[in-house]
Amino acid sequence: MKISLTERQRIVYSLLWGFLLWLVATLIFHFWGNWLIDVRNIWRTAISFIIAVPLIYGCVTFLFSLLDVPTSERSRLSIFIALPGMLLDIFSLLFHSVVFSVISEQSIPVLAAWLFWAYGLIFVTGLKPVVDTTK
Repeated sequence: MKISLTERQRIVYSLLWGFLLWLVATLIFHFWGNWLIDVRNIWRTAISFIIAVPLIYGCVTFLFSLLDVPTSERSRLSIFIALPGMLLDIFSLLFHSVVFSVISEQSIPVLAAWLFWAYGLIFVTGLKPVVDTTK
């Protein structure tokens, strides 16, 4: 299958954007993870899950808008946005005592759940266009 230059560029930018999102999220959880993810404070943890919805939606739709991604390509490109972080989080969770040293051992499963939530949100954002322009 031959990929046109425009498609290839979109894939590369999606992968880079996904890496950047992963890096920023990892740094946030590295420094403030104990405040965002804490099994002893369910309200603060719930708020971090809720806040992820508009943040991830905004980050993904911003890239789609910036790259002028057609609706038909959004679900595919959302995979490329999520892929770098999903692969890198394998290692960040394996070495959580170093990467997320401020998060308690008991809260690591909640962090893993938050990561699943975030990647799911990326995929869902790619499924439905912001505005249906086919009508």
